[in-house]
Amino acid sequence: MRAAVLYGVDDLRVEDIPEPELREGYVMVEVAFNGICGSDLGLIHAYGISDQPHPLTGACGPQVLGHEFSGIICEIGAGVVDVAVGDRVVVAPNYCCGQCARCRSGLEHLCVMTAFHGINAHGGGLSERTAVPASAVHVLPDSVTLRQGAVIEPLSVALHAVDLSGAAAGQFALVLGAGPIGIATALNLRAGGVDRILLSEPSPVRQAVATKMGFDVIDPGIDDLAAAVAQRTDGNGADAVFECAGVAATVESALASVRARGAVVLVATYKEPLQFNPYALMLTEARVMSSLSCSRKEFESVIDRMASGAYPLDHWVECVPLADIVVEGVEAASAGRRMKVLVEVATGGL
Repeated sequence: MRAAVLYGVDDLRVEDIPEPELREGYVMVEVAFNGICGSDLGLIHAYGISDQPHPLTGACGPQVLGHEFSGIICEIGAGVVDVAVGDRVVVAPNYCCGQCARCRSGLEHLCVMTAFHGINAHGGGLSERTAVPASAVHVLPDSVTLRQGAVIEPLSVALHAVDLSGAAAGQFALVLGAGPIGIATALNLRAGGVDRILLSEPSPVRQAVATKMGFDVIDPGIDDLAAAVAQRTDGNGADAVFECAGVAATVESALASVRARGAVVLVATYKEPLQFNPYALMLTEARVMSSLSCSRKEFESVIDRMASGAYPLDHWVECVPLADIVVEGVEAASAGRRMKVLVEVATGGL
């Protein structure tokens, strides 16, 4: 079967690989669409893949990438009873040990040995077929397409960040960065009743996309961000700020824009350690927190919202074929020429 395999930094190859083994308790998914995530770009361009077996999964490089994917179950392993061949599904990619204190406390997404399908597990969504635990699949409602299903995982990650912030209807939210995760965060804020949202984004391409989606957008290279927030909040500052750009300077902007006792959520990933002035926190008593992945409940909430039409794909989601993933997918997304890229793994998307 065809798959996109990462061998090392800037060494992603589309090649033929053996089909995966179907183990007890697993299902085989014929993949339709797989989204390219910012973490995928980080692996491709900066981090590569570990050559040491992961302590939970035993997987090591080379690695089939892809953890945001949808498809159709084409085969069922022994002991699987809750799903059937032909079911249209989306996959929650998290693996957990189920034994550590975090898992026992209901924080499986923060498992001390956490792993992700398509990052450090056997197989990934950027392959024509992949075997996943039956417990990881969610059957899609008839009203949700496979294309929509491929963005459920990043939308769930963004919903987790919104839930952590405590942002509520009637409040003002600032989103720093209007890339895919910034747009996903803004969509979740809107779906949750937060209708006063400001996005800050320097890229003209991303500004145009966010504007077409009906969001209030400013260019921080031209406009005074602090003044824009103050103007929209009567000088109070943002109730919740979401840092989705992954740049140290925007973290400083977040701390300068949050209201007293407001919330700053770091949603992006960072290539370098961050430095900030702790007095910026003392003067506002703001809460600063990070956000990782999502819970099963949030995953299910996004599916329900998706079925009700809460997450339009217009303007921000584009598709490319698997054969063109390197140039039209990875390179275009890295350069900012495309927003959210879905790789069409199966011809016609099934």
